[in-house]
Amino acid sequence: MGKFENKVAVVTGATSGIGRQVAYQLAEGGAKVVVCGRNEQRADEVVDSIKAKGGEATKLLVDMATADAPQVIFDGVMAAYGTVDILVNNAATDDPMNIRGFQDLTEENYDRVMLVDVKAPTFLTKLVVPVMEEKGAGCIVNVASIAGTGAGRGPLAYTIAKHGVIGLTRETEFYHGRNGVRCNAVLPGGVYTELTKADFDNPDHPLHQAIAMSPAGRPAQPEELASVIVFLCSDEAFFIQGTCITADGGALMC
Repeated sequence: MGKFENKVAVVTGATSGIGRQVAYQLAEGGAKVVVCGRNEQRADEVVDSIKAKGGEATKLLVDMATADAPQVIFDGVMAAYGTVDILVNNAATDDPMNIRGFQDLTEENYDRVMLVDVKAPTFLTKLVVPVMEEKGAGCIVNVASIAGTGAGRGPLAYTIAKHGVIGLTRETEFYHGRNGVRCNAVLPGGVYTELTKADFDNPDHPLHQAIAMSPAGRPAQPEELASVIVFLCSDEAFFIQGTCITADGGALMC
């Protein structure tokens, strides 16, 4: 019997990168996975891959930049399974790396980053927490970033947003942990995904300096971050509550 047998897991941004690997690993552990993403073709690929290996999954097509995205996801998972045991708030958007000061920041860019990276996970958490509290158990993992731990580790709006995700994690656990809700965050550094490939393949990109200084000496692969997230979703991590786990190849200490 898998460690996630009979558990319903919702993963946002599950059609690529870290989220896709989280969906695969949760399904391998027996979870019924709700794959949330914008791209129908990629969503179908993830769902079909899970089913081909004997797992169970369903897709929810949703754009996290729309105001009703949390409600769409919640209504979809409740219609499909009637409950939710695990929520991985992984979906995020970024602002350009060259936005390092307020002189380049636009209100449109700022609002989009805040909507996707902070508001959507906040209100999706608000919707699932009562379901988890009613049965006295549930797990939420937020994907933050080492950019949320200080200044100058990422673009401006993204850095502000990831500070917010860390705050969301701590407040969720503080107010709801005693009722059985475990909420933690994972803080990646550089991760090589479809979205970051162009950056890592550009030798002049500022990411390279940070990666070169880290003990790992390379960006993470999505499955390496997924393994940390999936561990936090498991009962083995029961006594890890309200914690931010840094998984950055040592970059933060450099």
